[in-house]
Amino acid sequence: MTTEFVQYIMSFIGGGFAVAVGNWVNSAVAARKQREGDYLKSQLQSLYGPLFFFTQQNENLFALCRKFNDAYTTEFVAQSWSEDSHTQASVQKDSATTIEISNQYIRRVVENNERVMDVLEKGWHFIDADDIKEFANFQVDFTRLKVEVDGTLKPPNAIYKAVGNISYMSPSMIERVKLKAQEKEARLRELMRPWWQCDG
Repeated sequence: MTTEFVQYIMSFIGGGFAVAVGNWVNSAVAARKQREGDYLKSQLQSLYGPLFFFTQQNENLFALCRKFNDAYTTEFVAQSWSEDSHTQASVQKDSATTIEISNQYIRRVVENNERVMDVLEKGWHFIDADDIKEFANFQVDFTRLKVEVDGTLKPPNAIYKAVGNISYMSPSMIERVKLKAQEKEARLRELMRPWWQCDG
């Protein structure tokens, strides 16, 4: 067997081996991307997508309530209305109507929070580890609202102040869900791009 023939065989085997290794690496990378993409889809469909939907509603409802509260302050608190009984009755009626409208929006927030709780309890296995504390804080606040508030605040004021305020939904919860949902959607789009559109 000549040296040239041996070199030819070795180069042939080496080239085939390199192709095989390249194919295996590509296949492994594709499988990893597929698994990551499938998990992200599950997270978005079962957890972060629905959470984003309800938390964004709440954020908009809070903004609407602030507008009503600001308008209430401008119209009824900052104004000096006549002491005439007819005027006072009209002002009180309009004031009560405005407060009730704002309260209805907050009741919708509470309904949304019921749905958020349901999503969290059903999709807990999709929660990122760094989100557990934020979501747990929301669940505690939600539970406190159910236990401590029934039209009026049940605990004595001093006890409530000592325990701490209850949040309908903290801004940090809303922002966290928004950030995570957007990050996961962006990563999923990246994973789904054809290989020839990928950078590097």
